[in-house]
Amino acid sequence: MTGRREHRMRQLALDRCLQIPEEAQMRGQVRVDGPLGAALRRALEHSGVIAEHRLEGRRLDRVLDDIFTLQAQLLGQEPEERRQRTAS
Repeated sequence: MTGRREHRMRQLALDRCLQIPEEAQMRGQVRVDGPLGAALRRALEHSGVIAEHRLEGRRLDRVLDDIFTLQAQLLGQEPEERRQRTAS
């Protein structure tokens, strides 16, 4: 049961990781700036993921793609399969 709960908590944390860049896109932002990078890095660490690369300066659509891929790996799905499920 603990593994299941841990899995769910990680999924919720990754959902928050998606929300951060999506909100920035809605504000018209295209790239990750310093404050957004710091918030995203904290959220990723909370989900158990350590950002291997610098986030600042990256395009938000690329960051979202990476997070979708992480979620798909967590769920045992292909990335496109996850995207289609969340888009509906």
